[in-house]
Amino acid sequence: MSEDLRQLITRHQLRGIRTGALAIVITVHVGSALPALLAGLDEYRHPWVPLTAYGLLTLILGGSVLVGIGGRPWPRGWVPLALVCAFAASVATTTQVPADQYFVGRAHWSFSLVGWFAVVLLGHRGLAAFGVFTGCHLAVIVAQLLAAEVPPRAIAASMALRALSACCLQMTIAAGAKLLLNSSTAIGEALRAQERVCTRIAVGAQIQADQRQRYAELNTTVIPLLTGLADGSLDPQDDEVRRACALEAARLRRLFAESDFTFDPLVHEMRACIDAAERNGTTVLLAVRGDPLDLPLQLRRALLDPVIATLAAAGETARVTVVRGEDQVRVGIVVDALRDRLPEAAASGIRVRTVQGEHHCLVEAACRITARPARSDRPEPPWPQAWPSWSPGGRRWRT
Repeated sequence: MSEDLRQLITRHQLRGIRTGALAIVITVHVGSALPALLAGLDEYRHPWVPLTAYGLLTLILGGSVLVGIGGRPWPRGWVPLALVCAFAASVATTTQVPADQYFVGRAHWSFSLVGWFAVVLLGHRGLAAFGVFTGCHLAVIVAQLLAAEVPPRAIAASMALRALSACCLQMTIAAGAKLLLNSSTAIGEALRAQERVCTRIAVGAQIQADQRQRYAELNTTVIPLLTGLADGSLDPQDDEVRRACALEAARLRRLFAESDFTFDPLVHEMRACIDAAERNGTTVLLAVRGDPLDLPLQLRRALLDPVIATLAAAGETARVTVVRGEDQVRVGIVVDALRDRLPEAAASGIRVRTVQGEHHCLVEAACRITARPARSDRPEPPWPQAWPSWSPGGRRWRT
């Protein structure tokens, strides 16, 4: 958004600069150069040469108005073609000017006029391009002057003063135009910084609100449990109390993991719950298949809730599987025995399948993806796809 706004600001600035420069050129072209041309026709050796040059400059001016008034970039080839034609028109007109009229007489109207054309065509490119054109133009005109006649010192000083005055004024306007255009870059950077700050504020507020909601949900189970342990109404030696503590600890670990910036949020949150289970002496094996997906937070919670509950009630071993396919995501767990009852029905939109055998129990949560989420653009972890890890509570292999 900030980039589009920066381009819009640049376009409006360029439109204003070109409009002002074209207004100056039109004023000089019609209000100053044309009367000087008509009044000094008898001073030229061949009047048709300056008339043709003026007509060529008029065509260049008309094309510049039609092409550049909208603030769009110049068409390819237009700027060099227009500059070459304007340069040739000035040189041709100068050949018809008497030697004592160079720079100071009304017959030499082409010198300052072509400089204003350079402001229009090269003002957005900075002083380097404008200076090169103006320097070449001035050098050629001075060479023509010296070839025609070497003026006296007083007249030469007057010519130099008039020439430098015109060039310096035009160069100042070209420099101001370039500085004004460069300000759009600074404006774009400021807008991008403001957008980043606003995004961080919005993300922080959303995370904080979401965490408050999640903490409020956990308070209904965690606070009574902690209160019972504190006032002695619950016995820490009781297996049911210990399993309830393990379940709430896993939920809290997942809550903390939700705010982490990871390559695979679903697996990262599952690993946090596995760590909590391993501290209770359960050996867990985790297998992951499929590319990481940027799933919504509520969907990840709904997928992990049945698995976490089963993991907290598991016996000595458990196998957890995360599978991401083309049209669905499945999270399942197989435990050797349950220390507690099976988890309750899952949230809306998530299918939970429970298969209980004599020595094993399978709990699987799955959801179908109608619109496939984009692949996670978070930084990929440095570890390989398959690696072993050990923990104090047990051993697990992750693939």
